[in-house]
Amino acid sequence: MKIKKVVERFRSSLEVNKVFFELIVAGLLSFMAVFVSVQANRIAELQTNIMKAENLPRLEIRKTQEYNDELNIYDNNIWMFFNRGGGLYNFKTNDFSLFQFYSNSYFDTLTIPIYAYLNMRGTLSGEGQGLIYQIDNNHNGQKSFSLRDSLAGYGFFDLLTFTEISYQDFLGENHLEYYQLEPSIRSITEQDWMRYKKKYEEGLDDESFPYLKASEVVRLIGR
Repeated sequence: MKIKKVVERFRSSLEVNKVFFELIVAGLLSFMAVFVSVQANRIAELQTNIMKAENLPRLEIRKTQEYNDELNIYDNNIWMFFNRGGGLYNFKTNDFSLFQFYSNSYFDTLTIPIYAYLNMRGTLSGEGQGLIYQIDNNHNGQKSFSLRDSLAGYGFFDLLTFTEISYQDFLGENHLEYYQLEPSIRSITEQDWMRYKKKYEEGLDDESFPYLKASEVVRLIGR
């Protein structure tokens, strides 16, 4: 009789454990199915991001100079905009320039918004890759040399030029990038762009660079 009870208890235990293990196995299978699905989605997303990154435009700006044989100086700076990545569309630029003067005292600075420093007629290549656009400084090299000589006794200046570039990628998404073109070429943040743009908008009355006179700069310093 005792043996029979033991066998019955053992059978009952097996039945209970069977249900328990079946539930565990079913749960594990469900978990694995969800895990595999999540991993598959992550892999697909990663592959999509890699594909997108490989096909996004990558801008590069280079500068060259033209030599003027008559003046014996490099009087024209030329900036060339290249796209080394996937095709871009609706390329546009928006730029401004500042004449930043530092007096010999190193205490006084003068910021003058200037126009007609860059050639207003930049050249679009019409291509979506390779050379996209180029612009020059309107052969203002001689003017710059002349001003530096005339103002040497008062201080020195930098010509600061910035550009905002907008375009669309192959997916139709809009992009904005910001660069300093002069005195050196470098990528800048939107915050930097806004800070310099504020200086441009709040500066003294803007001046045409080709007609900017050293005497006018000296007069403004004395304000």
